[in-house]
Amino acid sequence: MDDQTLHAYNERAGAFAANMRAVAPNRVHALMARGFHPGAPTADIGCGSGRDTAWLLNNGFATVGYDASPAMLAEARAAFPQLDLRVAALPALHVVPDASYDNLLCNAVLMHLPAAQLPLAAAGFARVLRPGGRLVLSVRRSQEAIEREGDGRLFTPIDRDALEALLAGAGIRTLEADEQPEERRAHISWLLALGELV
Repeated sequence: MDDQTLHAYNERAGAFAANMRAVAPNRVHALMARGFHPGAPTADIGCGSGRDTAWLLNNGFATVGYDASPAMLAEARAAFPQLDLRVAALPALHVVPDASYDNLLCNAVLMHLPAAQLPLAAAGFARVLRPGGRLVLSVRRSQEAIEREGDGRLFTPIDRDALEALLAGAGIRTLEADEQPEERRAHISWLLALGELV
């Protein structure tokens, strides 16, 4: 994880968590509902506020949430004490065992990595997935003219072609991918993808 981005999340965890919990990422949840292996072991990589981890658990997925920010994990534990939440950081995810999950979510996290770390992150996804495991991920572009926004967070540009090539390099086949404007902020677009480890 980019150091300045991690610092921003640690410093403003309460505000970020409240904002995340106020938004229902309907497209992400719908894609998980139809694309994930039902009820199978699932990891939420970059779980942040715990919102998506809680949704997964409430929808029958045995889920562990991982995040690099201790402050964000504290917010998630306070809001959702029933969740299994642990510290782990992209790109390597060192503490996550090999081939331990059938489903993996990485929602609004990958763009916070420097471009040089993206292949390592994709390899990390492939390592922790079981053969045939499914990956749902989303990325967004910076809403400012530069990659690092005013709050210090990095938004590395990742378009559809680059994302598909990145995943293919790690042995993950893209099954679906599309980019749409955000529901609340039409000037911000989100790229959402479903992949499968081959």
